[in-house]
Amino acid sequence: MNLTTKQITFLRDVPSGIKVDKTSGWRHHYFDGFNIYEISSYIKLIENDKIYLVIPFFSSSKSLSNARLRLSDPFLINNKSNPALIAKFIYDQWNSSGFNNSTILSFSFEFKRVWFTEF
Repeated sequence: MNLTTKQITFLRDVPSGIKVDKTSGWRHHYFDGFNIYEISSYIKLIENDKIYLVIPFFSSSKSLSNARLRLSDPFLINNKSNPALIAKFIYDQWNSSGFNNSTILSFSFEFKRVWFTEF
């Protein structure tokens, strides 16, 4: 399955004949900045045959207790996902959010590993 290569792949885009196991716990990855190179580096670290469900966030710091702006519904990525597509999607979500706060300091993914099973 091509995950987030030509368009963002949300859970609702997974065919009904595929079960998505989402039982793993959520983790966080904080980026040094918001740009295509940071996202590309993250994607390159994903091992073959691993799939992640991610939620992009902007926040005022790296502390989970501070206010965070969730930019979209969770979407699926793997190591073949398109970092330019992801960066553009997040940038567009940011622009459409109406949130223009200069105190935004941190960009992160909340992510978890998922498994696909056909039935």
